Amino acid sequence: MDSGYFEETERTNFGDCDAYKDNITGFLEAHVPFMVEFAQDIVPQKSASLDCGLYVAIFAEYLSNQIEISFVDFRPEYLRKK
Repeated sequence: MDSGYFEETERTNFGDCDAYKDNITGFLEAHVPFMVEFAQDIVPQKSASLDCGLYVAIFAEYLSNQIEISFVDFRPEYLRKK
């Protein structure tokens, strides 16, 4: 079933979407505080590489699973097939 979402050209007002409304107050808070951690000593993406989505996905997976980020053995070819 195609909702046609990706063909729309107007901005979505997420505040009006039922999925974003809070059951108690009617709307979500204006901001949701969260911690920001800056990673250091990580492998840089090769320039002219189109792997940025892969890097973001792997970072998200590692952070959500609370795995220490270490890209000593970062294998993009394997991870693309994962």
